[in-house]
Amino acid sequence: QRIFMETVWKTIEDAGYKPSDLAGTKTAVFAGVATTDYAERLDENGVSVQAQTATGLNHCILANRISYQLNLTGPSEPIDTACSSSLVALHRAAEGIQRGDFEMAIAGGVHIMTSPTLFIAFDKAGMLSKDGKCKTFDKSADGYVRSEGAAAVLLKPLSKAQADGDHIYGLIKGSAVNHGGRANSLTAPNPNAQADLLTEAWRKAGVSPATAGYM
Repeated sequence: QRIFMETVWKTIEDAGYKPSDLAGTKTAVFAGVATTDYAERLDENGVSVQAQTATGLNHCILANRISYQLNLTGPSEPIDTACSSSLVALHRAAEGIQRGDFEMAIAGGVHIMTSPTLFIAFDKAGMLSKDGKCKTFDKSADGYVRSEGAAAVLLKPLSKAQADGDHIYGLIKGSAVNHGGRANSLTAPNPNAQADLLTEAWRKAGVSPATAGYM
């Protein structure tokens, strides 16, 4: 929560605003979050349960603390879809902006790893790459690699951003979300569903796949 708060603060400043400028506005917060290792750390170190334990470890507070601290009145939601959490948060924010549900939106995510437990569990499940490399689109791909990070963006309708003289880093032309349904296993991706997802995103954006590159 601390790291995400710092990240959001820097995002707002980078957009040319003071955090206080957003106070009272219908700004939404969508925060991608997948795991919380701190509970295990507290238990290992014999830290007694405090009132802050509930708020400090609860996923919903990751987004709600931002809204509370900055006095934002739009929706405030954590998004947990595992590896896609931050992108789904961005999708929810963009959809809400397009519908006119709120004036602005902060979307992002944070992932901090402080315990080996999930590494061990994921390795036993065959989910992690044996050589620590993500070989995307390669026939030798054998799993993924966990990592840490935090990021956030501030979204506004294009017309509003232009009218306000904002520095615009990019446009979200289209996005989509789906599920793979029944695949080879509970944790295995479904390539057909992922292809359908890309097709839907391109359709919404009005962009031909032939004009897109891989970044």
